[in-house]
Amino acid sequence: MKRIAAETTTRRSTIDELDSDFLAGLEDRDRRLYAILSKTTRYRNILGNEMKHLRAGSAPEMIRAFLAQWEPLRREIKRLAQDL
Repeated sequence: MKRIAAETTTRRSTIDELDSDFLAGLEDRDRRLYAILSKTTRYRNILGNEMKHLRAGSAPEMIRAFLAQWEPLRREIKRLAQDL
């Protein structure tokens, strides 16, 4: 078993130019996915809190106004998803 593991590590060589381009593309996609996930999680938390407020009896007009201020965040999520 140890011999197999040693052979696999010695077979790995320096990343050639094609692999580094491929890796750069994957890393870029990873960054974009993380940005989408981060913004979506933030928006989901905001929505969850406002749903709690509605259930507790807050006025729906106030909640709608509050959520409207987060419209740029929704547009950013949509833009990021389209760029992917």
